[in-house]
Amino acid sequence: MNTQASPRPLPIEALNDPATYRVWTPEKIRYQDVDRYGHVNNVAFTIYAESGRVDFLEQVLPGSILGDGTVWVIARLITNFLRQVHYPGEVRVGTRALRLGRSSATLGQGMFVGEHCFATAESVVVLINSEEGRSLAIPDATRKALEGYLEVG
Repeated sequence: MNTQASPRPLPIEALNDPATYRVWTPEKIRYQDVDRYGHVNNVAFTIYAESGRVDFLEQVLPGSILGDGTVWVIARLITNFLRQVHYPGEVRVGTRALRLGRSSATLGQGMFVGEHCFATAESVVVLINSEEGRSLAIPDATRKALEGYLEVG
């Protein structure tokens, strides 16, 4: 197993820079995403982050979101709300790896309308054996794939 330390973490402030992402997920702002004040509500922000996280993790370890055998589960999610967003519109969610642990990965995300970042998110996902409910060490091939996303741009 690779025990090499992850590169120095990307500052959280850098998550609002689209140049830090290579994996992008498009999302449509739905009318149901709007609160009574006409803003996209905070629940929608977490759904946009989920879409990006799932796309990213499926790229790194195909089939790992399905719930059979080896799967990623979310252990932590922090969302930073930076500006208002309104309906209608298109969202682009950038996702990247920030840090790697033995059985976990910290992902960073930026949510954009055009070139404007309206939210960032940081999540910790843990690789588990879904039948036993226990964490698993990230396999070398998956770790190597994730390490490729630690680099900026």
